Amino acid sequence: MPKESIKYIVIGVIIGIIIGAIIGYIAVPKTPQLPTEYEELSSKYEKLKSDYDKLKSDYESLEAKYSDLEKRLGALRDLLGTFPEEGVIKLKAWCGGAPAEGYRAKNLERAVDLLNSLLKSLGLNVKVEIEATFEHIPRDAAKSRLMAAWEAKEAPDIVIDYGYGMVELADMGWIIPLDDYYEKYATLFADVPKSMWDLKYKGHIWAIPQDAAMHVFYFRKDVLRKMGWSEDEINAFAAKINSGEITFEDIMKIAKEAMDKGLVEWGIYHRKGAGGSLWIPYYSLGGRFYDPETGKLTISKSKLLDYFTLFYKMTQEYKVMPPTMIATDWRKIHTDFVNGRVLFWMGGSWHWGEWQRVEYHEELGKLPEDYEWENIGFSLYPATKAGASPGAFVGPHSYVILKQSKYPEVAFLVAALATLPEFEADHAIEGARLPTHTGTRGVAKFVEKGRFQVELSKLTSKTWPEFIPHPEWGKLVQILVEAITKVEMGEITPEQAVDLVVSRVKAEITDITIAD
Repeated sequence: MPKESIKYIVIGVIIGIIIGAIIGYIAVPKTPQLPTEYEELSSKYEKLKSDYDKLKSDYESLEAKYSDLEKRLGALRDLLGTFPEEGVIKLKAWCGGAPAEGYRAKNLERAVDLLNSLLKSLGLNVKVEIEATFEHIPRDAAKSRLMAAWEAKEAPDIVIDYGYGMVELADMGWIIPLDDYYEKYATLFADVPKSMWDLKYKGHIWAIPQDAAMHVFYFRKDVLRKMGWSEDEINAFAAKINSGEITFEDIMKIAKEAMDKGLVEWGIYHRKGAGGSLWIPYYSLGGRFYDPETGKLTISKSKLLDYFTLFYKMTQEYKVMPPTMIATDWRKIHTDFVNGRVLFWMGGSWHWGEWQRVEYHEELGKLPEDYEWENIGFSLYPATKAGASPGAFVGPHSYVILKQSKYPEVAFLVAALATLPEFEADHAIEGARLPTHTGTRGVAKFVEKGRFQVELSKLTSKTWPEFIPHPEWGKLVQILVEAITKVEMGEITPEQAVDLVVSRVKAEITDITIAD
């Protein structure tokens, strides 16, 4: 026990004896004393009692801190027991992501530097090294590379956003559950909301949250100005979307007006291929693709009809979106929006950072953030129709530890340290992501440069979690994308799209509920 704690115990005992003596002195019959002497003695007693109570409280606080410290030291001792007495521990990490998310790898390197400083201070002659790489790599290419490395038994220790999702990797048996490590190193996640890390699949935690991504609906302020909108109208536009006053029906009308006036080539763009932003209009209608109560996938035929009707209207009725949208090249998508050839873009927070770091603009190249604030506005995704809810997805992107790692606990600790507020602030600013640690919001550089993230944080109460922990979710995604593709091309009607989805779901997915 620390000397300080022992000192408080001794002091507490001594004061307790003194108080007991005073109580005895007062209790034993004596020759009557002057009232002033009694009052003076009573006052001293109350002061001593107050001092004792304070010391007792201080001691209990110290005891609690000591217990917590013992727990941390115990975890550290356990960890150090996994280190060799001397030598080098080599780790490897493969990080994927959008072009502005290189800190996913950089922060792992910084975490290793921090860990090495700790090891050195403890007098250990051991060093951790990490080869951390970041790539903006297509999903299929990442999958192929990781598969080849796994089969050759040369897989990295840590991966993030590298082809496979967490559920896929867990089902394949490639990653380790992290429950025990979370319990051991709980203090590292004390200021991380439980909803960010306690994302269980098959009863286990598998991932370490590295950031929180939020989908964002963007619009061109400069185009709205050319349409004759006042600054007051432009400034109020996002709030009207966020309140549900302006729905996707209104967005399509505004987009058509901009096209009819020759101000843009297209009114609305969405992403290429499958991804979260495509599902938001369905969630806006109150639909969900996963029921946490039953653990099953779920679809609603009536909500799917309204959902497919939106995509049909955008491409076939209002004709404000290309019918080949889902196959459009990513660079064309960004180039068209950044250069003002598209009015609305169903994107994500990370694109705000990407536009500052990739040369999409034909004159400016990389966009200065001042240009973004002047010419680009953002909001939640609009309500799919009147009576639906505006909203967006928010969810963590996470590190996972592969089973082939020789030092899984060291890899976990490095990944956890990589998300500490000082490191996370750089990634949040650079990549336009929301932080996972509450403490990051108080880091000076985040306070100075995180205006965009702060504004988005005000909207998170109207968002939904994107996490779908079901092994057949990938199959449902393929079915939905096929239906959207055919609807947008005008090959099938919304009603036929619902029939297509229901038919394929019944034939291909075993664990799903179909509602009317």
